[in-house]
Amino acid sequence: MNHIYRTSSGTLELDYVAEAVFGAIPRASGSPITIRLFGGGEWSTQTSQFYAAIQHLNINKLFYQIETLSCDDVNVNHYSISEIVDWLLEGTVHWITAHIHQGIQLQIINSHQDKCFTMHETIRQLQRLKYHPGFPNGDQLMCPVFLQDKIGYLRTLQPEGMCNATYMVERPRSTNDNKTKFSEVEIGRIVAFLHNCSDEGCGWVVKPPFVTCGTHFKVFQCQLKLLEHLERFFVDDVDCIFPYTMIQPCMSNRKEYKVIYIPSRSIQYIVSRTARCGSGTSFSVRPHTRLFDFVRRAVSVFRESCPHAITDGLFRVDVFETKLGELVVNEFESLDAAYYGDGRDSSFHVTNFLFEYWLQLLTKIDIIQDLILKSAASSSHHEPDAFEGMLVRKSGKRQRHVK
Repeated sequence: MNHIYRTSSGTLELDYVAEAVFGAIPRASGSPITIRLFGGGEWSTQTSQFYAAIQHLNINKLFYQIETLSCDDVNVNHYSISEIVDWLLEGTVHWITAHIHQGIQLQIINSHQDKCFTMHETIRQLQRLKYHPGFPNGDQLMCPVFLQDKIGYLRTLQPEGMCNATYMVERPRSTNDNKTKFSEVEIGRIVAFLHNCSDEGCGWVVKPPFVTCGTHFKVFQCQLKLLEHLERFFVDDVDCIFPYTMIQPCMSNRKEYKVIYIPSRSIQYIVSRTARCGSGTSFSVRPHTRLFDFVRRAVSVFRESCPHAITDGLFRVDVFETKLGELVVNEFESLDAAYYGDGRDSSFHVTNFLFEYWLQLLTKIDIIQDLILKSAASSSHHEPDAFEGMLVRKSGKRQRHVK
């Protein structure tokens, strides 16, 4: 039984109302354009391959500058999501190579006055980049994997029975005394799910969306303790960072296969086979035909249901096997997903792919195309001196990156 249960029909509702079209900040004729990059940090492969790609275009360094902002900068300076998006919009071109909340201490940032970094607000703010040149933009900004809206992508797999049974627990409304409590009806639904989805015999997992590295991941054997945790989870989340959390059966076989899949290059290999929260038994052997076929089908189903999703870049599928021997998707990962595995050749091919992927996306942007032509024309007349300092990296005075 692989179902996604939710307390109300329809998709996750947002209070976002479409805003005016945002364009790049006007710049003086002949002045360099500014590419503003939000990345995962100093050692991010995605970011380093973006640098390599733009340098490969051989654009005259007098014509552009790159300014960077990392997750580390956000933590140090306590930037809000609105400040990050403002900063990106003030550039001529924006580029995002990591999940916008990746590794960010959300509770600490939200504890500062007038700071707001919740899942709802992050989705709302990111839509301001919809018409701004760069990546991602347009409908890509609603990709549930990019946003780490886990119920969003699991729901696309549910009709095919390709994901673990999942119950979406929405944030309960506050009572008149400002206490957060579930209604008896909701408690009844949760208990029914726990009863109907106990085939694995190992309890249940509670995990929220909008997190990285398994943050807030909890395993429960007792229904009462799970219910107490749910109520406490939303009470403790005073800044309303999470609009929902999820309950899933805890797998009896904790072995999880993380599979890289890049269909445009026929790249498919296993990154790791780890057992989460206990021991596990391997359920796939070389050449992994059943596992790889399942991964290809899962991504295909997701693409059909979510055509605006970003699946043409680095993409990873994390897979479990149920007690009945069925393969199910645990999570999708992209952007800064770990892809270094046992096969060094495969990892090398992915790194090369990332370079070519960013190169392809850069050359599709009109402003970048103009700079390439302009550089070619200028180089036929004279070779300019190298211009140092056009790449603005993180520095001690990080505040200068965000106004």
